[in-house]
Amino acid sequence: MKFDFWIFISSLLLSLIGIFLIYSAVFGTSLEKLYLRQGAFLCVAIGVMVILWKIPVRLHDGMAYIYYIAIILVLFVVLLQNADVKRWLALGPIRVQPSEFSKLVMILVIGRWFRDHLKSLSSPITIGMAILLILPPFFLVIMEPDLGTGMVFFVMLFFMMYGAGVRPLHIFLILTPILAMVSAFHWIAWTIYFVILLFILIRWRTSPTTFITTIIVAISVGLTTPYVWAHLHPYQKERIMVFLNPSYDPFGAGYQLIQSKIAIGSGGVLGKGFLHGTQIKLAFLPAKHSDFIFAVLGEQFGFVGCFIVIFLYFILLWRILKIASQSRMAFGSIVAFGIAAVIFFQVSINIAMTLGLAPITGIPLPFLSSGGSSLVVFWAMIGILQNIYSQGVVISP
Repeated sequence: MKFDFWIFISSLLLSLIGIFLIYSAVFGTSLEKLYLRQGAFLCVAIGVMVILWKIPVRLHDGMAYIYYIAIILVLFVVLLQNADVKRWLALGPIRVQPSEFSKLVMILVIGRWFRDHLKSLSSPITIGMAILLILPPFFLVIMEPDLGTGMVFFVMLFFMMYGAGVRPLHIFLILTPILAMVSAFHWIAWTIYFVILLFILIRWRTSPTTFITTIIVAISVGLTTPYVWAHLHPYQKERIMVFLNPSYDPFGAGYQLIQSKIAIGSGGVLGKGFLHGTQIKLAFLPAKHSDFIFAVLGEQFGFVGCFIVIFLYFILLWRILKIASQSRMAFGSIVAFGIAAVIFFQVSINIAMTLGLAPITGIPLPFLSSGGSSLVVFWAMIGILQNIYSQGVVISP
């Protein structure tokens, strides 16, 4: 069977870099053995990749809705636990995070749905049902609470719509309520959004019915923003406030972001060297082995280290998009687009988060952040991509 070594090597290098960064982040602390655990999960993850490389992707096509029912049940069981944060299930000595596995399941489910409805992609029923499929896992996940993973579902959905062939205008119109709600947090952002909305609607010569309906929906959703704000968790409100004003609560909610920016900025061009980061060594930076692993990279290896990691992500995404565009199977192509969307979104948001360019969301950096569930899921995605590639995809160098 064919095997894409570009995807494998880039993913492996990212995972190994992640283990070294985790080691340096927790060295001398009570978690200093965490890198060994991450290494063990990497071995398991590569084994999962090999298995999924050998399993025909058409089997996942046929089993997609069964996977869907199973993950809904598991996510529901997670919420039955007696804890404030309900994200993990204990399987003996191992804790798994079902919300991570739900990302892959939803890629397969949405891929199956669009593959079944290629002749009616622009139908409101087809698009509406795709959104309805997303809603149960979305609400179950944000009740854990895990808003970051919930965001991933919708980003993945819109990318897969585009990959399946839905018109960009239709995707934008579907995005309108979300954009209206996000921009309504500030009147300047709302004004810019509304001007852009009017320009696009006029430029694309939408029908009067579509024009009026879209405007009404945008205004109505924008007016609900205060209600949404009132029902956010306190920590979610703090993260948004820190994003809008980094100096907000510098010794509380804003502490992580300030220390992250100091760590990355102090690394300079070449960094301070392995195990020589002040912010990390003196434990100024919380969650440095997970959500803020990029700050560890920036402080110890500087701009050069960050560039190398980002370049590896570029290679990985380039090969995935090549597979998506050249796959001879509609299901395989749409699934590949979904995988590219999840990796791209999580990389972009995590790095932007550590730089203060996006709110802190708790989204891990693929392959680098500590976490066995996340690592296994991303390598499972690589295994599925390898099987799609082996089904006759021809990629020019």
